[in-house]
Amino acid sequence: MRTFTLYGPILCYHEEPAIESVTDPSKPRARLNLSKTETIAEMHSKRKPGLPTEDLLTINIYDPIIHSKKKWEMCCTSKEQQLVWYKAINEYNGKPQEKEAGENNVESPGCTRIKSMPDLSTDGMETRPLRPIPRFGGGGGAATMLDDVELVAKAAARAAEIMEEKQSQQKKTLSKFNVAFMIGVLNAAFYFGRHGSEQTYKITLFFVNAFVLHLAFRHSSASKSNKTSRSRGPKARAAKSKKRKITNAEGSKPSTPTNQSQITNDRDKSFAKSLPAGRTIPRAPPKENSDVERQLQTCEPDSAQAARIYASAPGASIETQPHSYSNVDAKLFHLRIGPNYKKNKRKAPSGPALYDLISMDFLYADEPLRNVADKFRIPHIPGLTDVSTGHKHIPPVLVINTWLPGEEPSMFGGKSANEGETYSIPMVFVLSKDTLGELRDLESASAGVKLLSEWCERAETDSDFRGRFKCMGMVENIESSGVPKFIQGYNGKPALVTKSGTFKRHSNYIEFTINVNMWAYLARKGLYTLTPTFPGFIFNVGFTIEARKDEEMPEVLLGGCRLLNLDPEKAVVDGVDDVEI
Repeated sequence: MRTFTLYGPILCYHEEPAIESVTDPSKPRARLNLSKTETIAEMHSKRKPGLPTEDLLTINIYDPIIHSKKKWEMCCTSKEQQLVWYKAINEYNGKPQEKEAGENNVESPGCTRIKSMPDLSTDGMETRPLRPIPRFGGGGGAATMLDDVELVAKAAARAAEIMEEKQSQQKKTLSKFNVAFMIGVLNAAFYFGRHGSEQTYKITLFFVNAFVLHLAFRHSSASKSNKTSRSRGPKARAAKSKKRKITNAEGSKPSTPTNQSQITNDRDKSFAKSLPAGRTIPRAPPKENSDVERQLQTCEPDSAQAARIYASAPGASIETQPHSYSNVDAKLFHLRIGPNYKKNKRKAPSGPALYDLISMDFLYADEPLRNVADKFRIPHIPGLTDVSTGHKHIPPVLVINTWLPGEEPSMFGGKSANEGETYSIPMVFVLSKDTLGELRDLESASAGVKLLSEWCERAETDSDFRGRFKCMGMVENIESSGVPKFIQGYNGKPALVTKSGTFKRHSNYIEFTINVNMWAYLARKGLYTLTPTFPGFIFNVGFTIEARKDEEMPEVLLGGCRLLNLDPEKAVVDGVDDVEI
């Protein structure tokens, strides 16, 4: 027999026959988070063979990613107990409530940290042996439930697989059509060759040969195109450059230990060439004859005025130019509002962003960009980057640098999270006019500006407060993008950046790095798998600081970027493509 306990939304079961026999409540045989799992509870009054009582309660568990269903069965000692348990579990029926990664995280070592319900946990409950449920773990260890970040990544990976399967199926269908058409042509050729005149036979033979040559040419062109695209990708360009450097070095001094050491040190020491920020990917231009275009014609391209014009430009006035970026519309992101968010779960479109985007870059290198200034010169724009905020802990510039995996992640060891081929995407922001105005009188400033001030002051030394940094990604028109429906519900879902976030304070800017290489294998695999599909999407990326108290709400967007058909194949390779920039 086994005993069940319910601590808040956490349902646990133990191998002991009664709750009094449980020596360590923090180590159940298995646990199930009802608030983060799609479940449906059902009561039964008919005894099943092998069960000790007829008062059966079943919990159907649905996995939306792999479309599978599992079941937990609990035998109550009376109908009254069955009803009490049903009412308690029934509160969590249906799909899980919307929660950000890390919120109310129950992956703590034990259930005893969760609020207890003694009226439910005092009576033992009998059940027949349960089948192993890998997702919820067991064996007396720590919980193994997936958090929201991994769940989204798992969905992303599965979505990429489905899209690849669809493309493969289309190719197979087209190939079958070609084969059927060729058989038909050959049959016609044999018929005319046998029953037609000599002239008909020659004409038929000519067309058959032409058709065969056409198919062979198409197949050869497709293979050549695939090889060419692979050879032109950032990984291939970086490999060729590295091979040329090693060959040249060996040619100049063949087997000199000092020279070989110098090669290694040069590779690890720094990046090949320093560039002005914003040169590796273009900003999307304004539409012709638009108000934005006319306003930009009256000022210098890299001036403070131009940056403010781009920041206030409506999205409809910007060209959708492939492989470019523009400022994001803050209203697209629905963020927390009070009062009592934990209970009401209300969200509303964000107010204007606290920062304006002035540049973005897209770099591929065999090492991550640990300090943005190692490769890019942070912009110096009078009136933007040199203004005084009135608070020494709040500089006018914020740099957010995101590392994406540039090589397929390994489940078993491999390189550390701080090395290996990486896409680095640094974005440079400056405080908006409104934010600068509010900082002059912080006491009367909005909740979002006060929370920003506190984060800038505490995040450098307080890891918990630093971990309130939150990122969001939203695909435009996802319904018509071909992405499977089950992943569309995760569109725009926020994720907390906790251990993978690094805070650095510089003279006039704060640099925050998001190291995706530190995420769980499933998350890294999901992002890597989806990378080739980026050119087909328009992404809106946003960042905010998580508000948890009424006085910190409403949340407001820190800043963001609109990525227009970002193409990883066009990423600038360090030491290769930047030579011509």
